[in-house]
Amino acid sequence: MPEPGAIRAVTFDLDFTLWDLEHVIQRAEERMQRFLAARYPRVAECYDAEAMRQLRMEVAEAHPELRINVSAMRRASLRRIAMTCGYGEDMVEAAFEVFMEGRHEVHPYDDVVPVLERLRPHYRIGAVSNGNADVHRLQLGAYFDFSVSAIEVGAAKPSRIIFEAACHRAGVTPAEMVHVGDEVHSDVVGAVRYGMGAVWLNRRGEPWPDDLAPLPYVELADLSRLPTVLARW
Repeated sequence: MPEPGAIRAVTFDLDFTLWDLEHVIQRAEERMQRFLAARYPRVAECYDAEAMRQLRMEVAEAHPELRINVSAMRRASLRRIAMTCGYGEDMVEAAFEVFMEGRHEVHPYDDVVPVLERLRPHYRIGAVSNGNADVHRLQLGAYFDFSVSAIEVGAAKPSRIIFEAACHRAGVTPAEMVHVGDEVHSDVVGAVRYGMGAVWLNRRGEPWPDDLAPLPYVELADLSRLPTVLARW
């Protein structure tokens, strides 16, 4: 674990750490389906919401190389739909953009903005995500100095590649950075193995996985104590 007082930067996972992803995706997909029904009506004749979900699962299984690029995976499933229904690439891109508009209509958890405001004067703040949300498309982006995504670097958490990119962007060593995230394997294990500090944001009160040995990390139920934890690191 880094030496006390050594922390110069903090990174955050996004989905399920700063906002609830489940409802965001549900609303984004509903918006996209309404758009397709209005602009490309043959889609609604061939696919309902469940059929689209099943198709995405089939694409993911058939193309494991796309799993670190969720945007490419969604485009691939839309491309299959377009081909089946007799539409072209214009449908793929139009539907994807409508989905992404909804993807960025997020509602941060109540503790997020107050904590970012407290951290902003003291640390470089970054986002490190395996998803396709761009924090700089959000009002929250004003609090972030940089972001790194799996899509951008071609490697997903827990790979050291994405954490290395984050340290490079922040201009710090791993020992000077703490990563905060909700997912044990991706966020905590990945950060610790790279030599960073790790905070497990366990909003759901889940137990530590049986298949993992104990690691040097801090567990928080919400973000309210994070500034104090970082100051004492």
